[in-house]
Amino acid sequence: MKFHGGYLPRIVGRPSSVVDEVALPQRLSIDLRLGGIGYKPVVTDGQRVEFGEPLAESDEVGHRLCLPAPAAGTVRLADGPFAVLENPQAEVKPGTGYRPERVSRTQTVKALSEGGVWPFFWSSETGGAPTAGDDELPQAIVVNVVISEPFRARGKVILRRSWNRIVEGIKFLPRLMADYGVIYIVLTEVRDPIARMMVSDLAGFAWIRFRPVPLLYPVENPRVLLQMLRKKEASITGHSKVWITDVQGIEAVGGCLADGLPVHQRVVVASGPGQTNPRHLLARVGTPISVFAEPSDQRPVRILRGGIFTGAAVDSPEEGVRYDDDGFFFLPEVTDREFLSFLRPGFDRTSYSRTFVSSLFGGKDRRISTSLRGERRPCITCGACETVCPARILPQVLHRYIHRELYEEAQKTGLNACVGCGLCSHVCPSKLELLQQFLDAKALLQAEREEAMETAGKGE
Repeated sequence: MKFHGGYLPRIVGRPSSVVDEVALPQRLSIDLRLGGIGYKPVVTDGQRVEFGEPLAESDEVGHRLCLPAPAAGTVRLADGPFAVLENPQAEVKPGTGYRPERVSRTQTVKALSEGGVWPFFWSSETGGAPTAGDDELPQAIVVNVVISEPFRARGKVILRRSWNRIVEGIKFLPRLMADYGVIYIVLTEVRDPIARMMVSDLAGFAWIRFRPVPLLYPVENPRVLLQMLRKKEASITGHSKVWITDVQGIEAVGGCLADGLPVHQRVVVASGPGQTNPRHLLARVGTPISVFAEPSDQRPVRILRGGIFTGAAVDSPEEGVRYDDDGFFFLPEVTDREFLSFLRPGFDRTSYSRTFVSSLFGGKDRRISTSLRGERRPCITCGACETVCPARILPQVLHRYIHRELYEEAQKTGLNACVGCGLCSHVCPSKLELLQQFLDAKALLQAEREEAMETAGKGE
């Protein structure tokens, strides 16, 4: 399958494929949010909890969702949606496991909801976690193994480490689907040895299809994947209900249903030019980032939760690994201004506009940092943002409308079609924060709609 736009930069700090296990710390800092859903604590300060017991609950998607305790320990409730687990115990106690052919849909939904797995599914109906009603059964479920954004846990690494759980997780998916539904497994190359193993292990399951995609960001974005499938598969129309999950999501499904294990750990990447030892790590949920942070050359770094395109800066390295984290990008902070940088040809720098010598021999960017690499400038209408945009919108035109506060015109031009990949901001030579502009404009329009609806309701 092909898609419009996309880009994949070359930056130093690629992690090794070995997964190192992080020792359990003395305190776990747990964020009581998952998949855009806020959870309310169901425990009290000082309460003792066992592994897998609910810490917080939510009914935001129409049924009870839980955040399970990643370890046994004593709970300390903090300000905001956070909890601290003191003196956590390393012991993991599996619960009830099922067999794919002997479990009902009701049991499947209940186990995934109580095990913290349900929000790992993205629904085309809700734009987030799916609801659990029988009228919301998807015609297709997509299992995406491709993670193209740099400095996030790679799909093949997860596959090698958790092969059996992933295969078992796929076998449970028909319990969540409509009759005659199809499961699409998205890989980079069906002829790859790992793909061949999966084809062999899932032979005989007629409802599984394998689809290759290019390793080009942002192919893993659920909205981009859905657009590609609708163009390729005649059975998936604009009205078809489709759920999408990634490789760690399906591993969590297998662990929860086959082994009775709730979400309690994540494979994350600690990498980038500001990390001494870039690597994959298996960490318990709540493990402080400071436990595995290894700043290079003792320079100050900015830690981004997520990849370089969509990552958000963390406020403190004492923040913990979240239930859905898969990567931390360590970006060196600028301490001194670079002198006469315009005289250097750029053997160790890269740019989308191919203005550095490194573009001639495929060199990697070794000097990326928090520096803007030049001052902010007005839009020069170069069109770079348009060429990389996977949504086929015109970011430079949206920027002009938003700059002039013509938000309705921006909406008519395609603002809502933006998938939030951040490519436009990354390639912009004028250093415009286009993604943030679009997010702010969407939030403003949403607030206006809600205010209008509230006003109309009072009028009635």
